[in-house]
Amino acid sequence: MKSILIVEDDKNLNKGLMLALKDNYRTFTADSIQGALEHVSKSDLIILDMNLPDGDGLDLIEQVRKHNDQPIIVLSARNMEMDIVTAIQMGADDYITKPFSLGILLAKIERILERIDLKRNNQFTFGEMKFDFNRGEYTVKTERVHLTITEEKILYYLIQARGDIVTREMLLDKIWSTNESFIDENTLSVNVNRLRKKLEPENPIETVYGVGYKWKY
Repeated sequence: MKSILIVEDDKNLNKGLMLALKDNYRTFTADSIQGALEHVSKSDLIILDMNLPDGDGLDLIEQVRKHNDQPIIVLSARNMEMDIVTAIQMGADDYITKPFSLGILLAKIERILERIDLKRNNQFTFGEMKFDFNRGEYTVKTERVHLTITEEKILYYLIQARGDIVTREMLLDKIWSTNESFIDENTLSVNVNRLRKKLEPENPIETVYGVGYKWKY
């Protein structure tokens, strides 16, 4: 279950948000910046009021963004364009002005968390290999590995199908468009071999002779 931190000094609103979220999310609450900082590391998303007793919500955004990347939805009565723009520029993911629609807030929370999950699903760690397909960053034993677009695609499809055999025909179909009729199986073999060398000494790609390849992890 995802965790949401509610930072709001209005006790009634704080309680109302907790009730609205409790069926689908684990919630933590705080009524100040200092109180919020105690819960930031264990939250997946933050709902943040701007006017807090010990400072401005912008101060909390700044502190959170130094070390964390949780999405932040500002929920505030401050509706001046300058306030909204500043919050977004400092790292808020969305800004909802009070009074607000609970339905819209819930929909935005769901969509933002779905987006975060999709990004996380493109990050993989296998032993001493780390692959981040969102950033295009790949490391083996902490050393950066540079992949071509084709090698990237081969790696991605093998990982997505990990545990299963990916046939050579499937890879050819997924990686090269149908109008590139000059592409043959030898081209695939060359690219797989290059990828293997870049991932040494881990050797995660198993050849299933006469069929295709399999990601071993």
